[in-house]
Amino acid sequence: MAESSTPGLGDLLALFGGANPFASIGKTIDQFKRGVNDFLTGVETFNATMESLNGVTVRINRLLDDVEEPIQALMPQLTRSIKTADAVLSQLSVPVEKITPGLLRLADMLSSPGLINLPREIAGFVETLGDLATRLQPLTQMAESAGSLFGLRPLSVLRGGSNKTQPAQAPVEEPVAKKAPAKKAPAKKAAQTNK
Repeated sequence: MAESSTPGLGDLLALFGGANPFASIGKTIDQFKRGVNDFLTGVETFNATMESLNGVTVRINRLLDDVEEPIQALMPQLTRSIKTADAVLSQLSVPVEKITPGLLRLADMLSSPGLINLPREIAGFVETLGDLATRLQPLTQMAESAGSLFGLRPLSVLRGGSNKTQPAQAPVEEPVAKKAPAKKAPAKKAAQTNK
């Protein structure tokens, strides 16, 4: 006799052939589990980050508590300093505005070509004077010769070089004690007053 068997789940799956529809569901469930595990790992990382940020916040609060009191004590002094600096700047702005045009004119004058060339022109002038003195030297020698004929002192002072003669020094005189002026006779005074 044939066994009577009731068809089971295996028979139902055998009807689908080689393609098992539940196999893809298993893969989906495995992917879902991995996704949940990755999500839980992300949440744990987020929690660790938040704890770290909480520690940083606590440290910043402690630092602010330490710094807040000195800053509050310093603020009035800074305010006074800023007000004083503002007052000084407002007082200085008027004189600075008054002298600014003069300073601009001075800057223009100092940058002018004539003033820039002035040292060269002065050097040329001094060189010309030196050349003139050299050319006039024979004339000064003739003038000295002529002056000695008339009894004048020598003109070597005008000549440059080491031929300068020292001027004669006057003898030092000792101071003479002054005598007290003689008193006039009273009769003379009376005569003068009568006139």
